[in-house]
Amino acid sequence: MGVFLFMLVIFSVAGIAAHIYLFRKIYRITDFLGSGLSKLKKTIISICVFVLMLIPAFFFLRYFIIVMHLIVFLIFADMAAVIAKKWRMNRKVSEKNFPKWIKYAYKTGAAAIILTALVTAYGKYNMYHVVCTEYDVTTDKDISSDYNIAMLADLHYGISLDAEQLKQAADSISGHSPDIVILCGDLVDESTTLSQMQEAFGILGGIKSKYGVYYVYGNHDKSNYNPSPHFTNEQLDETIANCGITILEDESLEINGELFLIGRADKLDSNDTRKEIASLTAASDMEKVVIVADHEPSDYDNLEKAGCDLVLSGHTHAGQTFPLGFFNDLIGFSDLNYGYKKQGNLNAIVTSGIAGWGYDLRTEHHSEYVIVHVKSSK
Repeated sequence: MGVFLFMLVIFSVAGIAAHIYLFRKIYRITDFLGSGLSKLKKTIISICVFVLMLIPAFFFLRYFIIVMHLIVFLIFADMAAVIAKKWRMNRKVSEKNFPKWIKYAYKTGAAAIILTALVTAYGKYNMYHVVCTEYDVTTDKDISSDYNIAMLADLHYGISLDAEQLKQAADSISGHSPDIVILCGDLVDESTTLSQMQEAFGILGGIKSKYGVYYVYGNHDKSNYNPSPHFTNEQLDETIANCGITILEDESLEINGELFLIGRADKLDSNDTRKEIASLTAASDMEKVVIVADHEPSDYDNLEKAGCDLVLSGHTHAGQTFPLGFFNDLIGFSDLNYGYKKQGNLNAIVTSGIAGWGYDLRTEHHSEYVIVHVKSSK
């Protein structure tokens, strides 16, 4: 809680500073373009532009993210200008020798606007361009053959991918001939309608696998943050089951006599009722490969102590918007922000998600599904 409050204060102060900076920057641009105007007119124009830029940001999250990127690029441009000025002074180079278009691009904010447009276009493409990320994990436990485990998370259906695009991703996963498919939470959220929820699980339940498709809840699936959800928990459970998907919520099962799969209740959704990992592994044969599916990457120390071999998670989106992933790594909100980590005998993998939350832009990492190849080290 202390870390959360600290970060809340930091982001609040940063937000206020960003708004002040943006207004001052707009005034400087107005001053440059309208050099013949009175100070009062420049101030009025700057206020109008500032308000017109910010009003949509309060109602449209995507637009807010774009404005934040613009502010970042304006700051970078100012930093570059300071460096260039020091370089000129050290080299005794006259400002007149600098190309006029560079000065104009900086003074008008055109450089920052162009960079923001390019990054926005990249973020849009990056959100919809789903890639496959593969990992090799070895075990010294006895397995008769290698296992391919497909994992995806954080679809937040209705934000970006439509039915056709999701079907393409599902078919691509089927093409890897997975033995197990694990859906690691937040496939739907507060904005997903009942028909969209049914559509998403209908598609994902059709992924071909040898031993089935399994599901663990995330913190958004049950519309915890929407006082008027589009579907009930009962409708959600019934839909998932009817699509041939097995829900694991602090439950476990044995697969092919060699794997032991544990699905944990979500840390944020379970209201302190989720079971300790030690109690979930108590009934397992630890000679088997113990695989844990947990939406949020946490509790790694206890997973390691309990003798778990592999934990699969999502939740972080790898930041989704730069530099949130960097802050996650810096502060340590999760045990792992993205990728692979080896902790003792525990192999931990966190996916960036097959889509994103809130807005269809991704400027940090990529959209993906994961294929884990579990191999014998013997």
